[in-house]
Amino acid sequence: MATLAAVAAHANVGIGTVSRVLNDSPNVSPEMRARVLASMEAVGYARTRRRRAAAPGTTAAGRRSRLIGVLVTYFDEPSAYQRIRGIVSRLQPHGYEVVLFNLVAPGQVRERVMELPGLDLDGLIVISVPLTAADGERLAAAPYPTVLVDTTAARLPSVCIDDRHGGRIATQHLVDLGHTRIAFVGEPPVNPFGFVSSARRQDGYREVLEQAGLPVDPDLVRHGAHLRSTARQMTFDLLSLPHPPTAIVATSDVQAVGVLEAAASLGRRVPDDVSVIGYDDIELASLMNLTTVRQPLEASGRRGADLVLEAIASGTRSQLAEELEIELVLRATTGPRR
Repeated sequence: MATLAAVAAHANVGIGTVSRVLNDSPNVSPEMRARVLASMEAVGYARTRRRRAAAPGTTAAGRRSRLIGVLVTYFDEPSAYQRIRGIVSRLQPHGYEVVLFNLVAPGQVRERVMELPGLDLDGLIVISVPLTAADGERLAAAPYPTVLVDTTAARLPSVCIDDRHGGRIATQHLVDLGHTRIAFVGEPPVNPFGFVSSARRQDGYREVLEQAGLPVDPDLVRHGAHLRSTARQMTFDLLSLPHPPTAIVATSDVQAVGVLEAAASLGRRVPDDVSVIGYDDIELASLMNLTTVRQPLEASGRRGADLVLEAIASGTRSQLAEELEIELVLRATTGPRR
């Protein structure tokens, strides 16, 4: 039998669009609806799979629909991609397909949360999307289990890390190396999606400096978009100060790469002239020999998938909040102050 993926490929659209057509969502243009319906007919997709029967997780014909939704912001970001890879590795052996709902604008969050409970899914995993109390309540009331990864909401199980602790780990490493002018490169505390991880990592940075008796110099703190190019420009500014920092904490490896690019273009040696530490330990970090704070990206995806599978198998809902361990990974971009 043809799958949603086959329909999506034939229509050259995302699986989420196909799901919206199947569930008669009003957020699909007539032209797009006709295009998807034509593709269903062309590939032989059986529309009897469209509606959920009385038992959650079954189709009108009594078969498992075998679909797990994944709601994520910017799925092509390295950290999101690695989490999704972990999810897929767990779900595929159980015969589940992943339906990806990618968010690229804050306004899409409310739209998706409103429509998701009505879609023909067996479960849902939400990655890094900040949810309001109302969002959490709506997803908790859905006819299938929902698990959160890298975000939290009341009444829903979650798999997270302690970002404040991660900021402390990164900064303490540099303090232990003798650095006293330590800069911070991260995202704005107030941002359209409401992400909080960078702000929490900055809290950890600030706490360590205060405990070490070092000043928290606002001139050494830079906020900007989560882009290499933005981090590169912020680092140009920092390294052009009359008294530049000797070390920089970046709140992601993507930003840390921008920091390294700026240092190289200015002829600053890493770590002799400036030490750099990132956060996440994406695959690029090891290639760049970047010292970083490792969070278990793939493992968090696998654990989120496990919780969904357990909820489906047991027919029960959990409110378990799990916190995974993080660790410092020492490589070549940090060294003693000189």
